[in-house]
Formats: sequence, C-alpha cells, structure tokens
Amino acid sequence: MRKVFTAAAALGLCLTLPAAALAGAGMSNEQILQELEYLRNKVQSQQEYIDALGAMVDKKVSAKVEEEVKKTGGSASKVTLANEFIDQLTLKGDLRVRYERQAKEYYDQALTSDAARDRWRTRFRLGGVWENKTENWEVGAGLATGEAANTDGSHLATSTNATWSKNTPFQSNDLWLDYAYAAHKVEDFKFTLGQQLNPYETSWVLWDSDARLAGLTAQYGKKEGLFATVGGYAAKLVNDDNTAMLYMGQAGYRGKVGDVAYTLAAGYQKYDQSFINDKTSTLLNAVDPAKYALEIGDLYGKVSFPVATATLSLYGHVWQNFGADGNIGQSQAKDFTKKPGDADLGWVAGLDAKIDKIRLGYAYAVVEADSLYGALTDSDFGDGLGTTNKKGHRVQAGYDITKNWALDFTWMNYKQDEAYYSANNKVDTVNLMQFDVSYKF
Repeated sequence: MRKVFTAAAALGLCLTLPAAALAGAGMSNEQILQELEYLRNKVQSQQEYIDALGAMVDKKVSAKVEEEVKKTGGSASKVTLANEFIDQLTLKGDLRVRYERQAKEYYDQALTSDAARDRWRTRFRLGGVWENKTENWEVGAGLATGEAANTDGSHLATSTNATWSKNTPFQSNDLWLDYAYAAHKVEDFKFTLGQQLNPYETSWVLWDSDARLAGLTAQYGKKEGLFATVGGYAAKLVNDDNTAMLYMGQAGYRGKVGDVAYTLAAGYQKYDQSFINDKTSTLLNAVDPAKYALEIGDLYGKVSFPVATATLSLYGHVWQNFGADGNIGQSQAKDFTKKPGDADLGWVAGLDAKIDKIRLGYAYAVVEADSLYGALTDSDFGDGLGTTNKKGHRVQAGYDITKNWALDFTWMNYKQDEAYYSANNKVDTVNLMQFDVSYKF
C-alpha cells in the first residue's frame, strides 16, 4: 500500500508541472482550460485505478483472515500485526455467569439439617496466541478472574470463579495471569515452556480443569497413533529457597475404527519429598513425611461414536497413590479412621451425549482419602465436604442457543466414601446445583 500512495503522489506532481508550463508558453485561456480538463480526466482515471488496487489488497487480506478463522472452527478472532515475523494473533475468550446453590446434610440432626448457601459467580477469560510459522513457535498468554485465597494475595489453582459482592457491597473482582507459555514444534515433537494448560489426557476428577502446570513439557505424536507426554513442573517454592518439583509422564494411543474414535493412556506422577515435608503450605497437615509420598499411577480410556443423530462418548479413569502410607489419622482427610494405604484408590466412569444443540452427561466418581493430591482435584465435586474421601453423582444438561451462547445445568450429589464423624468432620451429604449462562467470543 505504501508503494501505491507513493505512485499517486508522483503522478499528481507530474500532472501539475505540465499545466504550469502551458501557462508560461503563451497559450490562450481556452486552450489552457481544455488542457486542464484533459489532465483532470486523466487524474480521475488514475485515482479509480488506485482505488481498485486498494480494494484488491483488502479483499486478499480479508480472505486470508477468513481462512485462518475457519482453522479455529470460527471460535477465535484474527488481528493483523505490523510485524513480519508474527503471522497472526488469535484472540479468544468467554464469559460465564453462574447461580449456585449448595445444601449440606449433617450426620447429627441436632445440627442445622438444611444449611444452604446461595451465591452468584462470574468467570471471565481472555487469551491470545502469537504464531511464528516460519520459525515454528508460538507464544500464548491468558487472563482470568479468581479470588484471593492466601495471605500473599495469590488465588486458588482450581478456580477462576469470582463471587459477586463477596466481602463488600458490589465489590470489583480481580483479574489474574492465568497462563503464559512458549511452544516450539519440530516435526512430530512439541516443547512447551512456561505456565500452561494441562497437556495430559485426563478426566475431570483427577485434575481440575482450571489447574495450570508451570514448567517444561515435551510431547510426541499426531492426531492418530502413538503419543507420549513427559514434563517437570515447579509445584511449590519451599522455605523460599528450594523448588519442589512434580514429574509426570504419559503414553497412549489415539485411533479410529470406522466412525468409532478412541483414546487409551497410562500415566504416572511423582512429587518431590520436599513437597510432602512442606505440610502446611501444601495442605498435607496430618501426613507423616517419613512414610507418606505422592506417587500416582493412572489408566484412562475414552470411546466416541455416533448413534442415530447423537454422538456418544464413554470414558473411564482409574488411579492409585502407590506412595500412601502411615498410621491411622495420618491422612489427607481430617481425623480419618483408616491407614492411608487402605484408602489409596479412585475412579470415575461417565457418559456424555450430544444431540444437535442439546448436551447431556452423567458420571459417578469415587475418590478415596489418599488416592490423589486433593488440592488439585475438581473443586466443585466435594465442595463443602472435603477434597478427598468422597463419592457421588454428577448430572449435566446443556443447550446451545447459538454457536457461541449456551445454557447449562449441573447437579452434583456426593457424600463421604468412608463414613465417619468427628469435631472436624460433621457433613454427611452435599447437594450442589449450578445454573450457567455462557458466552464465547
């Protein structure tokens, strides 16, 4: 476009100079007027040509943007950048408004038997990805709402919800850096450095969907066939001088037989012992660091297939903490009445269905007291009861009003997996209902 405007300026100068020369050549006024009319017509013709060139450039840019948007399924916006090394910036985000009601039932009827909590919550997320296809890298970063949970102002790793007017009337909520990473691709390999979305195949129970891993991930594989993922992550800075690490690995296979698509994966994760030793900060207050460890192996499977006009997805996930050990009372669950090694298994099985604009889902999960690291499991399932030693149902229903506007309802009913009661443990069963209105952009 700069060349087009330069040519136009030069053309204007070339057309002005002959008119001045004609006036100085002794031509009559009529001849001069005729010559100027000729020149005006020529300028108009050249301007029309310049406008046509500009329209062609705009059309090509629009076509390129439309092509890139289609690659994302129409769920992202494209912004052209004035940097020849960056191909595009992909922006996407969502806003969810939720009404939530939680009702607790206590083991002792003398206590409040129908204690309930009602609240409204907002989740807002905005992220961008800068791509450099020539050098095979991208940088991604995102912002999200959240609530401060610690004295240092940090927020929970498992929630991007912000409660309306939680502490003061009509208070404003915080916006946090949700993730920031750089990813490099080399043929079938991908290396991601920074705080990132969970790259492992997993169910909604073992890892909360809001949990972000900070470290280095190496991945191998294509959309179908064998795949493998390994990584090391900074789980916690201990005593301000030592970073306790989480090491993870997973291998599996993605395949397709006709219309049936499936995924199978086996994984393992291990936390440094210094993470266990920092008991208060890691919410492992009661465990015995000399005996207790977090060494969790898991098996995951999912099968998706069409049935008439519906698409069904069956999934299952089982895991075990092989490092759970200690005496009675030395468990992640307060005042627990079993040894950690006797409550180290968890599993979930579920079915999801999509029929046109309707989405349905059902799952049943069991999380034994020391089967996983409770601080990173799903924060909704067990809310008001505990992070572990829980079992129950999750029922979901949703309707897509438009492509980017949806209504959802979730009902959870969960109770203690191993029923016991103490001064620190009085809740028997919890019913949780969530009504969501979501907007994607």
